[in-house]
Amino acid sequence: MNLKPVPAELHIPENGLLRLRITSRRPLKLWLGRHLLADEDLLYSLSQREMRLEVLVPVTAGSYPLTVELGRRPHHMRWVDDHCPSRNRAATLEALARRFPDTLEISDTLEPGGSGPAVCLRWGPAQMRKNGLLWQEVLVRELDGFRPLNRELETWDNQMLPPRLHLSSAAAPNLLIEAEPSPVQGRGGRRVYVPVTGYGGEPPAARAAGNESRAEPYLEEVGRVALTVEDQLGAATVSMPVYESTGKGAPRREHVDIPAPDPEEVLAAAPRVVLPEAWAGLAQMYEGAWRMLCRLWSPVSPLSGMPCGYVRTAEEGFTDSQFVWDTGFTMLSTRYAWRAFPHLASFDGLYSRQQDGGYLHRHCDVRYNIPVLFEPDFSPNPPMMAVTELETARISGDTARLAAVYPLLADQFAWLKHNRRLPDGTYWTTGLANGLDNSPSLGLGYPCLTSQMAQVAGSLAVIAALLDKPEDAETWSAEKAEIAAALNARLWNAEQEIYCTSLEGGGHNPNKVVTAFWPLWADCVPADRVAALERHALDPASFNRHHPMPSLAADSPQYEPGGNYWRGSVWTPTSYAALKGLWRAGARQTARELTLRHLQCMAEVFAETGVLWENYCPEKSARGSVSHRNYSWTSVSPVALLLEVVLGLEPDAVQRRLVWRPWPGKAYGVNHYPLGPCTVSLHIAPVDETRAALHINTDLSFTLAVEIDGFPAREITLPAGYTKLDIAKSPPLPS
Repeated sequence: MNLKPVPAELHIPENGLLRLRITSRRPLKLWLGRHLLADEDLLYSLSQREMRLEVLVPVTAGSYPLTVELGRRPHHMRWVDDHCPSRNRAATLEALARRFPDTLEISDTLEPGGSGPAVCLRWGPAQMRKNGLLWQEVLVRELDGFRPLNRELETWDNQMLPPRLHLSSAAAPNLLIEAEPSPVQGRGGRRVYVPVTGYGGEPPAARAAGNESRAEPYLEEVGRVALTVEDQLGAATVSMPVYESTGKGAPRREHVDIPAPDPEEVLAAAPRVVLPEAWAGLAQMYEGAWRMLCRLWSPVSPLSGMPCGYVRTAEEGFTDSQFVWDTGFTMLSTRYAWRAFPHLASFDGLYSRQQDGGYLHRHCDVRYNIPVLFEPDFSPNPPMMAVTELETARISGDTARLAAVYPLLADQFAWLKHNRRLPDGTYWTTGLANGLDNSPSLGLGYPCLTSQMAQVAGSLAVIAALLDKPEDAETWSAEKAEIAAALNARLWNAEQEIYCTSLEGGGHNPNKVVTAFWPLWADCVPADRVAALERHALDPASFNRHHPMPSLAADSPQYEPGGNYWRGSVWTPTSYAALKGLWRAGARQTARELTLRHLQCMAEVFAETGVLWENYCPEKSARGSVSHRNYSWTSVSPVALLLEVVLGLEPDAVQRRLVWRPWPGKAYGVNHYPLGPCTVSLHIAPVDETRAALHINTDLSFTLAVEIDGFPAREITLPAGYTKLDIAKSPPLPS
């Protein structure tokens, strides 16, 4: 609904070029006489809370009506406040009201005798790198009917339309790129990119690491560049704002075309699981996951600002969206085909929009590589990148990649520490930021982000050690210990014996959420608390439902049996974190049994629908009540959990070492396992209850550590070729 148009009278004392500089925080239409000068939308979801325009119009002396029509001011959706409240929201809205007051600002100047084209220019924040230059978006609307002018504006002679405009930036003259249309583009307009820095140049940094003064991740103006706009009948120069650039330290900034992965090549390069007949459904789902990941590969426009294609979020919905933690869990799958799948590309897209100061927004529109704002505040997703980069190096052996991204990961940690850490040492978040949307896990300090920050610090300690930075490694280890201490002191609910969100004034949120197990994965749980968490995982009234590890425990007050997104649905990323946490803490039999049931429930749905769903029903083998088809991160269970927990493989390609914890009494294996430069096949064949035979083939020497419950551990450096290891249980000690 639009507000009533407001007319005004504009008096022009003499012929010349009229300049109107406009800043609006609402959708805007602007007329001079009967002629539309601006018709611009303003979307609540994109990163800028205002539009900035400059209109050039050649005019003759006289008085003309100037009419403005404003739409309603964009506002976030009501469900954000209902389901995802933020302790910072009131302060954020106040800060936004100060930074972006609900005003329309129009300034006008006349250049007597001046001449130039008739045009509306909208300064957009989207940028891209090409040929060593930084280019920035301009939305251009050529205004027809302004030449030649009659005495009265209302009687313009439309016989001569303006020739096509040419834009030339002082940063690199005579270069212009036409781009695809924008959803905020004015009626009849063009979208172009012009250079805003010279070759190899970079706008100044807007802020230091961790330092934040904005209320939201809008991009700030950091400079100006002269832009000449001309046609055959005249030219004018305007001062164009230059916005801060993103991804200054990104491994890849300029666009490259990466071919879509071929599913047959990917399946050939990925580990090939060899499973018993009873697990045939898991093998079929494993192959289906790889085929889905290949289908979800999405090229992007070279003019999008994205450095390359990426794995999109889902087959339906979110088709132009990329999320941080979705991408992180998806990469935990794709890394296993690192020799054929462009596994680093999606992360390269994330790094390309990391902002000065280290902030990385949860959600990006890949058409323009700018943040999508669904809530009025910063929304940092779970910081998966350090964890995933380290795990990727452990299968590929690529430490050069770790060196390239280490400073970026440190900056992201610094932003979160400076802006999300509470005085008690725990961390706060929101339902959108932590990715749990409508979960009732609301409160003050959150176990999810607190344990994730400890996990990031621990991962950075390992990365620093690999990069021969011992002092950094010691600092990160101390950081992890400090966060873990706060987690255990503030977020452990002693009455329920589980980690819960803390509440203002003391106490804990009574809802038990699956992210309560994340501290196990982060290696932050004291030994005397592991058993309590394991009991919750095994409790049929709580997390051990038909499909185990629901997002909300069944005995929590707001549990919904159909799932209803984060009110009970089973999600593979949080199940992965929980089950890997139990595995890491030594509760391996529990982790294996729950993982196998989780995968079997998924396989039953896959056999029926051929789909890997966004989430699953906890009470039966069915999709979740609110779920999208073929979701990228869902692959983390049929790929990563199968390899890591069911098959028991833990790679360390940097050391050319592989830990194997086979399931005793089961016959299975894996072929073509890509351990750095080595290609390994491993199979276990039980002989009887006390003996088993291990069959290993490798093209290069590597170290194998074998750990089987009830059997003595063995570690051996195997030569290239075939090796058979016979293992037996130790005889019982004499009484």
